[in-house]
Amino acid sequence: MPLAEVQEKLKTIPDEYLVEVYNYLELLEYKILYKKQNPASNKKFPNRRAGILKDSDFYMSPDFDEPLEDFKEYM
Repeated sequence: MPLAEVQEKLKTIPDEYLVEVYNYLELLEYKILYKKQNPASNKKFPNRRAGILKDSDFYMSPDFDEPLEDFKEYM
């Protein structure tokens, strides 16, 4: 994708969303740097492992998705 096309898209984004664009660009920089420093790694991020919770005791309360008492005034 040509840089001019990206710049045109950036002009259409409202100012309050530009911080999100900037944060995403920083994430991409991190990923690029990580891949350069770890070319043999097939992981996207260094601290993630597939199946990490598979064999462990993991309990989630049945009311996990229920609204919290502390936030009732905001609902």
